[in-house]
Amino acid sequence: MDNKTLQNLIVNQMSSGVNLRPLAGFKMDFSANPEFQKVFFAASCECGTSALLSLEVSIHKSDYEINNALPSLIEKLQNQEKSFRSMNCTMHGMMRKGFIEDKDE
Repeated sequence: MDNKTLQNLIVNQMSSGVNLRPLAGFKMDFSANPEFQKVFFAASCECGTSALLSLEVSIHKSDYEINNALPSLIEKLQNQEKSFRSMNCTMHGMMRKGFIEDKDE
């Protein structure tokens, strides 16, 4: 199963309340394991912070195995989105800038 097909299957099976944008076209391999195909999604907040969420599936899995695992994979992706959206904009700001230690302490 190619990445586009996998991404479309995921999008079509997501809950209606999920607000993730499918992303494509990454040239970098964000995984240390080349034997996994990756599909990417973005979640955004009104404060301007976006989260890059992804799923990895072994290239050795059959279409049948992938289809059987999709509900679990989608649930994990939706939980990642919920975690991002449950953070307030202050936390998102810290994520954008990095956590900087206060040198006055």
